[in-house]
Amino acid sequence: MIIKTKSTQKAGAIILSKDDQNKIALLYRGKQNDWSFPKGHIEEGENPTATMRREIKEETGLSIIILRELPGINYTHPNGGNISTKMFLVQSEDDTLLRPEFKEDNIKWIPINEVSSILSYNNLKEYFKEIYHLIKK
Repeated sequence: MIIKTKSTQKAGAIILSKDDQNKIALLYRGKQNDWSFPKGHIEEGENPTATMRREIKEETGLSIIILRELPGINYTHPNGGNISTKMFLVQSEDDTLLRPEFKEDNIKWIPINEVSSILSYNNLKEYFKEIYHLIKK
């Protein structure tokens, strides 16, 4: 018997500040009580790039410039589903437009050397350490 597990496709980004390339935007999600990179589900008819742009705009208010594609993040959600997230490195076009989507959320420009200590999940901390050299060029 073959058991198929549900697989969810997402797209997101690490956003560099236009004004200070040593800072990255991190999103605090009030409902989840966590710090993360902006990301979201790929909707029907969307490609990962379109999803990432839409999610960044919704969650942060920012328009962005794509700098490069990054390795993806794959993990198992606590509900047992597999999550596959396509990631990008992007830069803000205007840092002053930064604003949260929901009143219980927050977004902050975090110095790059503090990002790992603020992220809520170990898989994101490990991911950030692994791709750090792709950001700091």
